[in-house]
Amino acid sequence: MRVQLVIALLWASAAWAQPAVRVVLGGEGVSWQSGGNGVREPTVLIKPRARAVTEDTTNTPGNAIEFANRRGWISPLFFDPEENVSSRVLEGAGFVFLQGAFYGAGIDVQLRGTVNGDHRVAFERRPDLFNVAPKMRDVWVELDFAVPIGIHRVRFYPRNTVVPEPQFPFQEDFLRAYEVWVNSTKTSASTPDVLVARNTANANPVVDIEVAPQYARQVKVRSLSTVPYEYDEIEVYGTGYMAEGVYLSDILSFEDRATIGPLRWVEEAIGDSLFSEVTVRMRTGTDDTPLNYGIWVRDSEGQVTGTRFVHPTAYYAQPRTERTPLGGEDDDNWSPWNKVENGELTTAPVPRRYVQFRLEFAGDLFRTRAVDQLAFEYLVPPIADGLLAEVYPRLAEAEQPASFRYALRLAADGPVRGYDRLAVDTNGEVTAIRKLRLDGVALDYEVDYIREDGFGLRFPLIDRDGALLEFTFDLPIFRFGTTFSGRVSNSQAPGVPQRLAPGNATVFAPDDIGELSGLFVAIPKKQLGKLVGKIVVPRRVFTPNGDGANDTFELFFNLLQLLEPVPVALEVFDLSGRRVEAIFSQDRGIGPAEYRWDGRLADGGAVAPGMYVWVLRVRADAFEEVHTGVVGVAY
Repeated sequence: MRVQLVIALLWASAAWAQPAVRVVLGGEGVSWQSGGNGVREPTVLIKPRARAVTEDTTNTPGNAIEFANRRGWISPLFFDPEENVSSRVLEGAGFVFLQGAFYGAGIDVQLRGTVNGDHRVAFERRPDLFNVAPKMRDVWVELDFAVPIGIHRVRFYPRNTVVPEPQFPFQEDFLRAYEVWVNSTKTSASTPDVLVARNTANANPVVDIEVAPQYARQVKVRSLSTVPYEYDEIEVYGTGYMAEGVYLSDILSFEDRATIGPLRWVEEAIGDSLFSEVTVRMRTGTDDTPLNYGIWVRDSEGQVTGTRFVHPTAYYAQPRTERTPLGGEDDDNWSPWNKVENGELTTAPVPRRYVQFRLEFAGDLFRTRAVDQLAFEYLVPPIADGLLAEVYPRLAEAEQPASFRYALRLAADGPVRGYDRLAVDTNGEVTAIRKLRLDGVALDYEVDYIREDGFGLRFPLIDRDGALLEFTFDLPIFRFGTTFSGRVSNSQAPGVPQRLAPGNATVFAPDDIGELSGLFVAIPKKQLGKLVGKIVVPRRVFTPNGDGANDTFELFFNLLQLLEPVPVALEVFDLSGRRVEAIFSQDRGIGPAEYRWDGRLADGGAVAPGMYVWVLRVRADAFEEVHTGVVGVAY
């Protein structure tokens, strides 16, 4: 037993000393096409028209991602103007179908033959032994790409025209009258179609129509002819970038549960950046299958009594009759997709062993985004299996001095690295940090930094399961819903911090209700909705004569409730309403503000003696808050 313990301690020590592992997808790292060389390819559920849900294992759902334009980069798929994209209707949820005529046997084969490049198979509308009088007019052949793609040209023709096929001499069976329609909606095929071409006296076997570059989900050819005709191919030529594109990484696996550091990626706008965006999402899991795979559970008589989830390998080993229909995310073992900001930690739960990334591109025909690489670092073993933190009290008067107690409890389900640094987010500078204790015993520490947006501490390594770190800090709050979120890190790998989870870390006082525990601090209801706190004007009269006494007008206040900087202006008017001076006009964020005016005007002259009105304006998204007062100038 003692030997085993020594080995375990040596292994834990060696693992703790291992540096962070860096993963790079794209760019000079693992190729985007490989998906990251994970343990499992991503699974996408697809429901083709009138068919059951099936799954596809692909990194590029809908084949909407471009790999070839620029080495190491990805973007939405780009179409060469000379590329016929009609065959895309045979992929995924796309389809080609017939409207206005009998959908008899063999029609599917003919329709597929019009878009798959096979010049021996055509969609035919001519009499035969089985249909001596087929309908000719008002027959629609419709190509549905399932998603919008950029198009600029439509071409159709009978056999033995564009490509010689002497055994099918039907070059005269071309469409004498037609209409071409497109539907560009991104959401519904029922949106009204747009007519892009009409010809009731066509004399050209090869119909070639230039269309203004635009997105189209559906392209429809309507026959207005009453004489026999056929389509060898209906060609649609693409242009520009796809409006949307999704890239999915493989399911990536670490050696064990891992702390995952900030995600960073390099992106570039193609064209005006206002018209495009890329969103990066991430999810983490405890197994390698984000979807549920179920099989029927039967009783001794063979009757279904329920379902049981199994691994995909076991699922497909069962007869089809014993498998439940595909569908449903594995919410028990996988987190939802969480949006990630560049350079920031994910909000998905960690540590976990499995991770997957999703890049969502959006733009228009000639303005989009490209991504060079996505990179992150991870730690195995993790810093901790759990980091539960809370602050007390959870109600405080805005603008008033306040002391807060902070607690952080570590949980370890196995070997962990522990932490020796803590960073806490605030909305202003703390005035004091004190009483740092570990399990009730005073702990030596150093203040790493104090800034307007937070503070950091250093102390000896904490790596024991259940270890409780507590301290107190002083800080007035200025916003309802202030959240003192935080992160810990290990000085051996400072670039891979782990986020704190709000929860019940300890009991601070008898009125500390566990269900309300967290890092959120509220202000009294009476203070809600105000942008400006108490305004202090030390002097109602000032004498800007340069003698060093009472030379300036001063105004102090606190900005409250703001989530981001907003326009703030301080102006001075005479009693007739004429603006005399704009003292300040700039975006400001939450917290204290102070302004001084020396009585000088924009032209360098001195303001005349008399009474003036100062006006303070703070403009938020929904409203503007205005405060006024009177100040006197004397010499």
